Amino acid sequence: FSHKFGKKITYLNYLSDLREHLKYDQLNIPQEVIRHDENLQGKQKGKLPPVVKVPPPRPPLPTQQFGVSLQYIKDKNKGELIPPVMKETVSYLKRKGLQVEGLFRRSASIQTIKDVQKLYNQGKSVNFDDFHDIHIPAVILKTFLRELPQPLLTFECYDHILGITSVESSLRVTRCKQIIQGLPEHNYVVLKYLICFLHTVSQESIYNRMTASSLACVFGLNLIWPSKGTASLSALVPLNLFTELLIDFYTNIFNSRTVPGE
Repeated sequence: FSHKFGKKITYLNYLSDLREHLKYDQLNIPQEVIRHDENLQGKQKGKLPPVVKVPPPRPPLPTQQFGVSLQYIKDKNKGELIPPVMKETVSYLKRKGLQVEGLFRRSASIQTIKDVQKLYNQGKSVNFDDFHDIHIPAVILKTFLRELPQPLLTFECYDHILGITSVESSLRVTRCKQIIQGLPEHNYVVLKYLICFLHTVSQESIYNRMTASSLACVFGLNLIWPSKGTASLSALVPLNLFTELLIDFYTNIFNSRTVPGE
């Protein structure tokens, strides 16, 4: 990267160093990262921190929305294909968020997001008007996708999607269509529902500044990630390009497959 950009980067050794730069207590840091940080600090002092026993995961609630499979949610919601949290956030954003500048780019209070997740998981109703922040349903939608046990585009599609940059430009939409046709029916319907909405958002980009490319940068890694580890920096280009093509050419890519009950 450029020298100018390099001067803007600050390297930190431990999580505690973040306190000088960010509101540390508002960050939603995964337990694995915290344990890794403790290990690093322990080695620096010449001793490892005590082993912390992690309690076994609790079984999901019947009303659980986050962190469970699409099939689980469908079975608990009378066979409905679109998860309630997706249906409600998309519906709300369609009504009140399409012309909001920077939609999906802004963050929201971590505690508020946790509170909304808890309400959904307990099967309670959520009225987004109560929060007076259009970015909360936007973050909830992204969080829901990110916490699926398997990405919406499935692990099986990961390598196929990475190959999109090696396909001739004029054939890329056709290749996207081929990959999407191979998805399980349920994943296909939910993806179609989501991309239809993101296509609508992109058509209001003169107001919200969220083009298909901008939305792809936000949603790419929420739709697909590798089964082991995290996506490399080099993988971001094909992942985002694939997502951008889905949004830009929504009508073409999704016009030939209809699923019963869709």
